Amino acid sequence: MSYVMVDVESDGPAPGLFSMVCFGAILVTPALDQTFYGQLAPISERWIPEALAISGFSREQHAGFRDPKT
Repeated sequence: MSYVMVDVESDGPAPGLFSMVCFGAILVTPALDQTFYGQLAPISERWIPEALAISGFSREQHAGFRDPKT
């Protein structure tokens, strides 16, 4: 059995009302060398500055990320 650890950062507490900022995953192996990372542009005009600050990105940076539809 394999284990995958996933982390998600968002700009608010509710999916669909707020936006995912970035996400990452890692396959848990001794080497920890199989990873994935993605960034997504906002899907909503709603955001909570304190929530977004946890990701380390500004709203302007977040707005420049790739469209989630693609």
